[in-house]
Parts: sequence; structure tokens; C-alpha cells
Amino acid sequence: MTKINIESMRPVRFLLSVVVLLTGCEKTVVIDTEQVETKIVIEGLVTNREGYHYVKVSRSADFYDSGKTPRVTDAVVTVSDDEGNTVEFSHNPNNDPDSAGFYLPSTPFSGVIGRTYTLTVIADGDEYHAVDKMYSVTSIDSLTYDVDQDEYDDPDDPGKFYEVLIYAKEPQDTKDYYLFDFYRNDSLLVANPDEIYFSDDVALGEEINGVQSPIYYAKGDVARVEAFSLSRAGYVFYSDLQKLLNNDGGMYSPPPANCRTNLTNGALGFFRVSAVDIMEIKIE
Repeated sequence: MTKINIESMRPVRFLLSVVVLLTGCEKTVVIDTEQVETKIVIEGLVTNREGYHYVKVSRSADFYDSGKTPRVTDAVVTVSDDEGNTVEFSHNPNNDPDSAGFYLPSTPFSGVIGRTYTLTVIADGDEYHAVDKMYSVTSIDSLTYDVDQDEYDDPDDPGKFYEVLIYAKEPQDTKDYYLFDFYRNDSLLVANPDEIYFSDDVALGEEINGVQSPIYYAKGDVARVEAFSLSRAGYVFYSDLQKLLNNDGGMYSPPPANCRTNLTNGALGFFRVSAVDIMEIKIE
């Protein structure tokens, strides 16, 4: 399983500093990042489960800005499928103060495996589109857990030394791609800050026999694993992001570039359509 780091889908901006050493003195020259044009950033998800859909619209931030990226709260957002069905998305219908910029379906619906979905976002007078197809996802056969002796005395996470093992069968007659989320007691967690996990079926193999979760659990915890299907375009997006974030800026590293996306009109981010399979286990 491949893992990468992301900053909540926030567009990555790079600071170029040139250090000049003259007669023992050090001078730092900072490139003016204000010249970089602000971009619309769109993150969307549609699944085959009711309630597992959202679209987030924001603007890219200046390199020196901290905190949340500027949110767009007055966009017009719709999702349609290739059968002619259209669903409108409303901005923050629950008035959650932490959900500015998030749009949810105005009417409940579930995506259908095999259908192609089109996202349309109108923001700041411009129109953006993205298309993605929902592929089937391999079912999780079972979950078990065991004690990881290497983590038994981990001072950074005392009491959490159980790892969850995943079992499934992956059909090898098709080319498939997956993304995984791991929860502890309804909280989405990562092993390290800003991690996300994805894989293709070559890395997973046909027999998934005890793939270890990256999250550790204590007695009484409920572990939940969510497996999502990815299109080829989705897999490419996360692969690009991995290369981008692993770029050390060395002389042999390629120049940094935005991830390939399915969004039009210069928008950053990605619109993902996924089937999802979910299984839970309680650590007794």
C-alpha cells in the first residue's frame, strides 16, 4: 500500500530562496509570491452511499498565509450523471461554523457503480467542470487484530498497540485502484500528519491476507476501515501529489508542478467518484 502526505488538498505554493555567501556574510533573496494568480480550488466526492458526498470550494492562499484557505460560500454547485439525473448542492446546510466552503446534496441520493458523473461549479463568475466514473470496489472479507510487539511500549501512543489486519480478495482480471481511510471510534486518523493511503491492484495482489492498518488501537476501541475505488485519473492525481511532496528540491529533482486534475478552467484539486466498502471491528 502506498502512502503520501497531503495538506487537506490545499494547493502547494513554493518559496524560492537564494542564499548568497559573500566574504562570510549571508543574504537571503525571497521571490515575490504575490505575483502568483489566485486559483479556485475544488475538492469533491460522490459515492454509492447516501451521506458520503460533498464538494469543497476555496481559493488558493499566498505562501505566507497561515490558517484555513479562503472559502467560497456563494458558488452554484451541481452534480449530474450520464442518465440525465442532476442533484443541486447547498452551501453548509447545517450552518456548521467549521464547514464554510462545504456544499452538500439538497436531496439525498446514492451514486451508481458504472455511471459517469459530471461536477459543475460556478464561482466568481467562472464555470468549472470535472468528470469521473464510479468503478466497483473490492469487498472487505474480514478484519482481525493482533498485538504489534514493536509498538507495545510506544511512548508516543501509550496503551494503543493493537493493529488491525485486513483480508479480502482482489479480482485480477481488471485494472483497479483503491484509496483507504482508517478510523478509531469515528475519528478519521493517520499514522503521521496529513497522510493518505492509496494503491493499485498490483501492489495489493489477489490475496489480501492480513494487510496491516497504519493506525494502532487500544482495548475497547472500534476500528473502521473504508475502502474506496479510484478511477485511473484519481490514481494519477494522488501519484502526482506523492511525487510533488517528496520532491526535496535537489539538483536532480524535477521542477515542481501542479498535480494533473480532471477539473477544467485552471482550477486546482480533484473531483473523485468512488464506490465504498466499510467494515468495523471492536478490540475486545
